[in-house]
Amino acid sequence: MAARFSMRAILLAVLAALLALAPAVVAAQAQQPRPRPAAKPKAGQKPPAPPPAPKVTVVTEGKFPPFNMLDAQGKPAGFEVDLASAICQRAKLDCRIVVAPWDDIIPGLLDKRYDIAVASLHMTRERRRHIAFSRRYYTPPAAFVTVKGDLPADGAPALLRGKTVGVQNGTTFTDYLERAFRKTIKMRRFGTAEEARAELAGGKIDAVLGDKVALWQWLESPQGACCAFFGQDIKDTRTLGEGVGAGFRKEDTKLRQAFNQALADMLTDGAYRKIAERYFPFPVY
Repeated sequence: MAARFSMRAILLAVLAALLALAPAVVAAQAQQPRPRPAAKPKAGQKPPAPPPAPKVTVVTEGKFPPFNMLDAQGKPAGFEVDLASAICQRAKLDCRIVVAPWDDIIPGLLDKRYDIAVASLHMTRERRRHIAFSRRYYTPPAAFVTVKGDLPADGAPALLRGKTVGVQNGTTFTDYLERAFRKTIKMRRFGTAEEARAELAGGKIDAVLGDKVALWQWLESPQGACCAFFGQDIKDTRTLGEGVGAGFRKEDTKLRQAFNQALADMLTDGAYRKIAERYFPFPVY
């Protein structure tokens, strides 16, 4: 009985102490500064400016019309330049588009001189070892061209046996020739596609392998009046890849996601098609 009364006395004492502390706690809370509501802009006052758009350097080659080239003022132009500009605008990126030699594009991307490469890079397994790609933004077949009358337009690839075939060095077209024609043709590598086509027009080589769209543009020009397509379109995913995508450093995932989202929106709402129709009479996606 004595223990029970003793316990009751302890509990009453604790309760009394808590009741005594309550006013002090309430007073302390009342003294703490309350957060002020955000100030509303005054009438006629402009809202705060949004943060500046991220600065991004986009690189292209400038020597692969109609995809990328230089206009009369020496500025980057072409399908890829227009597409990259529209994507940058949608993704709210402050993009500067520059040109670089073909062999410098991927090294310059990796050493951070450039941030995005929009230069008709075919998405191949070998390139994926070094860089990341956006989603596909066009899919061109490869094709051969020869001097008119030298070979039948619908001829078989076997007719190229022993012929000298020109190709731009460091491209997937070079890889295709090495794999499919290594023992049957004489391959000549050139620094640019234009050099290879000029040698064909001059009668110094027998054929050129390259992008069909670019070759089609050349055949429509006075310089390409000498020549015509030979054989069937080539769509070899093993060496020519899964289409063309923009190149990124692997760690730049947010930049690549922003690019992909803008491109997806343009494919959906028709903006991509409107740009492509400025350059091609047939679909390239």
